[in-house]
Amino acid sequence: MQSTTESPFTSVVGLGALVAEHKLKSSNRWTSLGCAAFSLIAAPLMCGGAAFGLYDTYTRYGLARIDNEAPGLAVVAVAGVGALALGVWMIYSTWRDWKTSAALYEAGFAYVDRKGLQQVRWDQIEAVWQAITKHYRNGIYTGTTHVYTIQTQDKQKIVLDDKFDKIADLGNAIQKGATNALYPRYVTALQNGQRLTFGPLAIDRQGIYSGNKSLQWSEIKAIKLNAGNISVKKEGGWFNWASATVPQIPNFFIFYDLISRLTKVE
Repeated sequence: MQSTTESPFTSVVGLGALVAEHKLKSSNRWTSLGCAAFSLIAAPLMCGGAAFGLYDTYTRYGLARIDNEAPGLAVVAVAGVGALALGVWMIYSTWRDWKTSAALYEAGFAYVDRKGLQQVRWDQIEAVWQAITKHYRNGIYTGTTHVYTIQTQDKQKIVLDDKFDKIADLGNAIQKGATNALYPRYVTALQNGQRLTFGPLAIDRQGIYSGNKSLQWSEIKAIKLNAGNISVKKEGGWFNWASATVPQIPNFFIFYDLISRLTKVE
């Protein structure tokens, strides 16, 4: 697959063949503009209505009724100002993100926004965080949200979420590419006796660490993963020795594979 002449990724080099482009969902753009238009229309109506109400009260009843009506009209006026601010912000946000897009390649990915084009090879990624949340209302599944945060070796962060088309495919591909590139480094570091930090948890060949606490691998009953929650169980203990969530753990799949080699994971 090749980028078209209208694509913002025509200048990308060194990332191999293009796999897929992931643009912002057009529905999000137009929904934002529609909401912005509604807010901008509602704002003067609300402020004008409040002003007219105040004027009408004064002309009919004089100052005697102003004190009674003013608080309610003030609330309407403040809501109008809030609607104006919201409309302006939504227009700015939509303009800011209008050209934002991402593209997946064999050897990395590219990201473009109003600041320009950024190319990232798999071996230039330092960490990837993922937050995948399934939502339920009254026991009924209502959808899943995705947020992937990529940090490069120069400490730049790129956030990809459900504004992008087929975000799960893009996020999974980035996770796979980064994991394949980083995994050998982590294994070598672990074998050389280094301590590896994964957010609030850290591991080395001797055990696992959480804050100032440490636990040898032989003292661990199991590490459990359930609904995105990670809990460390100590032999003979009633409560979790330590806990964390998947979104807190950078390079979660590397972390999961390494601890699976060192202790029991359920």
